[in-house]
Amino acid sequence: MEKLLELSAALTPQLQAQDEDQYDRIALGLVSALNKHPWQDQPPVKSEDLDGIPSADTILFSYFLVAAIEAASAGGKAASRQLPAAVLQGGSLWRHITQFLFDFDPVQARYCGAHLLKVLDCVATGAEQTEDYDLPIQLLRDSILRLDDTSSTLTSTHLTFVRICLLSHACYRSTDILSMPIGHIPISHNETHGPNNICSASQPPWKYLTPATGLTQPVTNRMFMEYYLLGGLCYMTEGRYREALFFLEVVISTPTVPNVASLIMVEAYKKWLLVGLLLDGVARTAPKYASASAMRYIRAIARPYECVVEAFKANNIDRLRQEIEAGLGVWQEDGNYGLMVKVFQSYRRLSIERIGKMFEAVPIAEIAARTSPNPNDIDETKSYIESMILKRQLKAVFISSEKGDMLRFSPEEQKAETSIKHFLGWQIRDLEDLLTQVKDTDHRLGLSKEYIEFLKKLKKIQDDEKRGGSSSKARADDVDEDMMEEY
Repeated sequence: MEKLLELSAALTPQLQAQDEDQYDRIALGLVSALNKHPWQDQPPVKSEDLDGIPSADTILFSYFLVAAIEAASAGGKAASRQLPAAVLQGGSLWRHITQFLFDFDPVQARYCGAHLLKVLDCVATGAEQTEDYDLPIQLLRDSILRLDDTSSTLTSTHLTFVRICLLSHACYRSTDILSMPIGHIPISHNETHGPNNICSASQPPWKYLTPATGLTQPVTNRMFMEYYLLGGLCYMTEGRYREALFFLEVVISTPTVPNVASLIMVEAYKKWLLVGLLLDGVARTAPKYASASAMRYIRAIARPYECVVEAFKANNIDRLRQEIEAGLGVWQEDGNYGLMVKVFQSYRRLSIERIGKMFEAVPIAEIAARTSPNPNDIDETKSYIESMILKRQLKAVFISSEKGDMLRFSPEEQKAETSIKHFLGWQIRDLEDLLTQVKDTDHRLGLSKEYIEFLKKLKKIQDDEKRGGSSSKARADDVDEDMMEEY
């Protein structure tokens, strides 16, 4: 134990800054010693055994903490597929788990990723088991940002975090992670770390946030779509429909095998249609970059939803109500009944807003005839418009005339100069971050095996052209086809 503590104590930030090679050798030596440690031949690790290990000694502490968790789980007191009480909030190991996740060193974590991930999974599982989500959400969020402050590499912990936020009905706590653009997906194979050690300060997050280090599980196509679907649900819960629309569109546009459509894509498409109506009342067409063959299957399954969109587009409230009532069982089975109710409610609001863009003043009776479920109830329509004005959804005033009560619409006020500057500044920062990710992706593409093979074929074609080859165009087309097949 003394040797392990000595090796762990040597892994300081100063050593990393001065001699990365030495830091890497010591870290790998410590991991090797811990893997050879006779855990089975010694008494089970208990909570008090962790008191003598600094939680900042991430590699050493993670091994002993996981050993303690496994020992508690092996006690047999917990129900099947349930964590033991010692691991749950308030248990004897909980203070060590929280202290470790608050204090762990992100560089050392690259050498013991599987153990850190196991602790994070225990936190998430325990939160679901006890339905106490507050602290686990904070621990998961902080761990994601401690490993990668840009959150630009999608990991399995991202998916776990968003799912826990949904289960806890605390979707507002997920949006700071969701708002950070994803630029990289962990590769499944063991990629070399380049000329630098894994501890190098110059290593980009996508180099070490991989299954090879254990810091994430392999991110499959399904996990990718689930993350964006759940993220879209979080934004929908918060009423941020523009962000939700983007997340759902990512799911719909995910590349698939020809003539195959995932059920996740179908679910996303149904919600995407409704969110589009909630956002601005527009019946959207499928994204151009979505698979045409997949969209045929998706649209066939989602036909009841498209009927609602068509009724909404026709500006006919009676037809819209009939379509929604006819598909009541479908909306309930899909879990979209509440969303459909909002669509019906938003139809009226958006219809009144459209009237305001076409006319300066309109009789209340005419607005009722166009938008109200009961055109004869003028008082109800007037009350509804008053509620829109109070909620600042509509800028208008009531006036009296010979034709009866009328509604005069007010022009939209100009945004304050400071608000415009703030918005532009945010856009500039976002574009700068995106440009950095694009440059990094271009660099990775230029080093890929497929791209190098493409360059070899292209050079050969150019050499043939210089020699006066007659079939250069056809061969160039072959290269393009090869590239399409590879990707």
